[in-house]
Amino acid sequence: MALFPQGLTNVDERCNAGERRVLQQLKRCLDDDYIVWHDVPVGPRARQPDFVILSPRQGILLLEVKDWRRSTIVAATRDRVELQTARGRVTEAHPLRRSRDYALELVDVMQRDPALVHGDGPFRGRLLFPYGFGVVLSRLTAAEVAGTDFGEVFPPHQVLLRDDLEEAVDGGAFQKRLWGLFTVSYPHTLTLPQRDRIRWHLFPDFRAPSQGVLDLDGNGTGAAALALPDLLQVMDLQQEQIARTLGEGHRVIHGAAGSGKTMILIHRAQHLAAAARPEQPVLVLCFNRSLADRIAHQLRQRGVDERVQVRTFHAWCADMVASYHLQVPPLPPGAPPAGRDERYARLVRTVERALETGFVPAGQYTALLVDEAHDFEEAWLRMAVRLVDPASNSLLVLYDDAQSIYQKARRRFSFASVGIEARGRTSILRMNYRNTAEVLALAMQCAQGVLEAGGAAPREDGEIPLVQPASAGRRGPLPLLVQARDARDEATLIAERIERAQAEGRQLSDIAVLCRARYVMGPIQQALARRKIAVQSMNAGDFRRFDWRSPSVKLLTMHSAKGLEFPLVFVAGLQAMPMRGHDAQEEARLLYVAMTRATHELVLSAHAESPAVARVREALLDVARRFAPASA
Repeated sequence: MALFPQGLTNVDERCNAGERRVLQQLKRCLDDDYIVWHDVPVGPRARQPDFVILSPRQGILLLEVKDWRRSTIVAATRDRVELQTARGRVTEAHPLRRSRDYALELVDVMQRDPALVHGDGPFRGRLLFPYGFGVVLSRLTAAEVAGTDFGEVFPPHQVLLRDDLEEAVDGGAFQKRLWGLFTVSYPHTLTLPQRDRIRWHLFPDFRAPSQGVLDLDGNGTGAAALALPDLLQVMDLQQEQIARTLGEGHRVIHGAAGSGKTMILIHRAQHLAAAARPEQPVLVLCFNRSLADRIAHQLRQRGVDERVQVRTFHAWCADMVASYHLQVPPLPPGAPPAGRDERYARLVRTVERALETGFVPAGQYTALLVDEAHDFEEAWLRMAVRLVDPASNSLLVLYDDAQSIYQKARRRFSFASVGIEARGRTSILRMNYRNTAEVLALAMQCAQGVLEAGGAAPREDGEIPLVQPASAGRRGPLPLLVQARDARDEATLIAERIERAQAEGRQLSDIAVLCRARYVMGPIQQALARRKIAVQSMNAGDFRRFDWRSPSVKLLTMHSAKGLEFPLVFVAGLQAMPMRGHDAQEEARLLYVAMTRATHELVLSAHAESPAVARVREALLDVARRFAPASA
């Protein structure tokens, strides 16, 4: 059976009678390598054909479906159809012309992608694969139109009738009828990367949010050249299925680092924004301010307004305190100035009590989406459940226990214990698309103790699984370990490498330097300033939040980088790990998170020895041996 990324049940519920007949025939007759979408926006102009069919052996086909009776059609030309309806006579664009126009728009866009066209020969610049368009008149039979001029405005080779939708029709014969709708037919089997590139052109909303706007319309709104997508830039089919089938109720996605959890969250938030009201918005919660800022920036880039609010959990609590004039108990006299954790704890307890008593109203959000929920305490998750409007009960929780870096002790709990009822509505994403095979191999080698526990699926009691990441196989340079004489020398070596990367064409906004502690940042910031390299640093006295539009290197703590990604990542000051008084296992977890921020190139540096430096050096030798033959 064909794959329906929207889910068969969802499609069936949205179909009218004629579309449902087509759906059942597609379900019955198509092989399992076909992919079928129903009534989804496609292409740069968000056209909505009734069905889009993609076959790796046949190409792409667009269908318009009309459930007209013979008596409904009053008159027709190649451009227009006049219909007798309950509203009187109406004129519509000819469905075949509409289907053709949609198809030609897509062809025009895809022909600009060098990977989807012939590079030389007589067909140079033409698509590698066939395409087609057609109309299904699901209520009309061949007998009803026999002996008329029907075929002059509805050419038989581009139209399917009710006869083609009967159960008696052989599956192979039906597929041949579909192939007859193609403009041309020639052998070409799409590779998986080519298939995903076609999906990238079909569904702009499913591209990775880190991408800029491309000038695919030729209207001057984007880049002059077409950026070529790779695995990082479009959801895979599992991610798309999850994103398209997320309905109301409580939903949980367990996903390894780099598996696309945040990409799904952004798509879901964009979808929910269309139905949200300003007085009852959608709320996105996460732990890190840098991640919250990044998600908000990406949503605004997609045109999503304040109907989606993005906050850290503590910032949301502060909003509640200000909005409802809550009194947070002050710290006792003589409390240490660095008592931030206790201040936050009092803030949360105050809001929690106000929520329980109704002073802060429950159900004030249309939907709630929680990113990096593994960093949330159980009490926070219980509060989150209460914030959702019972009418929608729409709660999405994204979780990866391997990246839990804020919990002071490992915990064992079930979602049901905090009121999240997601049994039967839980998905697991294992495939890591963010990192190259070399980067992921090093990160996993250094985090063996972190990743070796736990199962691969939620258990019967709803206990949290630990998902092992699987590499997508994307290759890149081997990670490096740079060892320096002292902190100044290390900072100079990092600045020199960044200067060299910039000279080779790397954008500064593609580069991040991650440090275990802020005191490590000072010399690096100074070294970058000496070379007049723009930098935004968490160590700056006036730091509030990053401007993600700014062409600058981002200097972050490892904790604040969680949920983010950059093509080139430096993990600096490795000798500071493990920090005094911190558990070595938890420090390994933090290093794993830091390493997996790199989408292409990873450089680690240190200016002294430590257990972390020794572990990375040993792991690097192992990874180099493993990848040396292929790299050579």
